[in-house]
This record gives sequence, C-alpha cells and structure tokens, in this order.
Amino acid sequence: MCSQAPDCRVLIAEDTADVRDLLCDALQSSGFTVTAVQDGTQAVEALGSQAFDVLVTDFAMPGHDGLQVAKACKRQRPGAKVIMLTAWDLWLKDSDCAESGVDMLMPKPVRLPALVAALRSLSQSSSG
Repeated sequence: MCSQAPDCRVLIAEDTADVRDLLCDALQSSGFTVTAVQDGTQAVEALGSQAFDVLVTDFAMPGHDGLQVAKACKRQRPGAKVIMLTAWDLWLKDSDCAESGVDMLMPKPVRLPALVAALRSLSQSSSG
C-alpha cells in the first residue's frame, strides 16, 4: 500500500465530468498518481488491467454502481482501500457498504481536504 502519496495509485470512478476533473486535479496536486474513468463499467475494466491502491468511487453511476465496483476492486486486489462518495448516504445501509468492501463513505459534496486526509489515513493504516 502507499504510505507516501507519490507511491499511491488512485482510481477515480465518477460519472459527472466536472466533479471527476476536480477530484483528479486535487489528488494529483497532492502527489497521488491518478487514473479516472467515467462510469462503473470502465472502472471494473481498469481494475482488471491495472493495479490501484485506493478506489474512490461514486455510488450512482451508469454501468455498475459503486457497490458493484467496490466488490470488483476487492476481488482484484483485496488489500486495496475503497472510498465511496455519494449524495445518497442517508439511504445506503452500512451493511451493504461493508459487504461490498467499502472502507469509508463520504458524503457529497466532497470536501477536498477531507478526501486527501482520508486517502492518506487509509493508506497509512494499511501499510503498517
């Protein structure tokens, strides 16, 4: 896993282009290596062809939803961490998130400093 941001590979799955671009810019400027995709289907494909340390995924997306993408992530790379972003946090059940392998649920609109801190915290906790 990644204890230093420059070594941390993050996959962002977000269907809203402006949000996706904002997340990419914020994480890249914080030193993370970022790959971004626009829907759940592309996320599952990326997870099958590349190694990522952290998945940051939206919940409601075309193709596969965030819970399905989280499950695929944990199958491909069990040690990877998953942060789910959603405006639907009041309707999501903790048990559904846990069963899908979601490590952290963050409400939208996302506070970028909080997301960067969460990425660093999750990556450090898994690296030792």
